[in-house]
Amino acid sequence: MLYFGIPLRSKATSKNWDNVTTFFNRTLWSVYNQTDPDFRIIVACHDIPELFHEYDQRVEFITVDVPTPSTSEEMMLDKGHKVHTIGMRIRELGGGFTMMVDADDIQSNRIAEYVNKHPDANGFLSHNGYYWHVGDDFIKKGHKFPNGSSTIVKYSVEDLPDKYYDRMVSSNNNNPHIIRKRHGDIPRICAELGRPLEALPFIASIYVRETGDNHSLINKNESKFRVIEQAITPKIHINDSLRKEFSIDWM
Repeated sequence: MLYFGIPLRSKATSKNWDNVTTFFNRTLWSVYNQTDPDFRIIVACHDIPELFHEYDQRVEFITVDVPTPSTSEEMMLDKGHKVHTIGMRIRELGGGFTMMVDADDIQSNRIAEYVNKHPDANGFLSHNGYYWHVGDDFIKKGHKFPNGSSTIVKYSVEDLPDKYYDRMVSSNNNNPHIIRKRHGDIPRICAELGRPLEALPFIASIYVRETGDNHSLINKNESKFRVIEQAITPKIHINDSLRKEFSIDWM
């Protein structure tokens, strides 16, 4: 079983809730269209957005009862709280492979099939991905991940939290559960625990930029490498194969 977890920002903190809703629907639709039906999607949010498609019981929304964040620091704390909520729900469901997905990234429909064919793996890591900048009619390859939606980790029940911490904090490496550690360090931490992640043999994600509400860009932390890489990387035309794999019906 593969779980996709999606923490969604609140309407009150969004610059444009209609845009957030649109990008979230694209993400959800891409995740839902897996070639292997053995998956579940868990969304943690303050507000359940309007849905553009119909979904079955594999899609679950959990509304969190916490104060709406008002600062950048509080927004990252809020995201961590929602990741924690998703982790507790996956524990209730018995654990399994888990991929945390940013609410504006687009996912390949091949992920569940590949993961479910490798049940003995510790998990997987995407070293490469595509970038799409809002408004462009093309994508570009990107390297040197993890970044955003890039790791899949197999969690046992014991790996996952059964309650909220006494003092909830943003995701950082002092947290006791892997799912609550800093996302970019999870592959290293898994390796140090003797649970190395394997490389996915295909590009699994399109990382969406310039939405105006990217969690990962709150601190404007895109590296100089990323800017230079994107400036010199060739454009990739969105062909029918990519449209099908990533459920692209909006470009």
